[in-house]
Amino acid sequence: MTDVTDPTDARWLGLLAALGAATTTLLVVTVPVVELLAVEFSALVALPLGLLAGLATLIGVGYNFTTLHPVRRRAIVAYAAFGPAVLLVLGLAYVNVGRDLLTVEVAAGVGLVATVAVYLGLGGTGSEPEP
Repeated sequence: MTDVTDPTDARWLGLLAALGAATTTLLVVTVPVVELLAVEFSALVALPLGLLAGLATLIGVGYNFTTLHPVRRRAIVAYAAFGPAVLLVLGLAYVNVGRDLLTVEVAAGVGLVATVAVYLGLGGTGSEPEP
């Protein structure tokens, strides 16, 4: 028997990894720039910078995901888990589900835990994300 992989799986995983990595990059660039600039409208500078960095990440990961070494794909998929996890926690706080409990610090902690869990989960099973 030969092992045949479905090429659509690679496209979906690459697309999800690219979207997650772009979201993570958007947050990682925008939030520190907003915090570092001591002006009232710092988001007018930070948001376009974050969007450009996120777009560059989306394009880079989208085009190169299937050609990367499995260890690098595993790291990218783990990195891609951070942004959506943070946005999910902040979204829950926004709709008043545990608003006092779900702070920005908790959201960042959940994002880090999600990143480590995905990285260890992909490595612990012995299977790397297939292209």
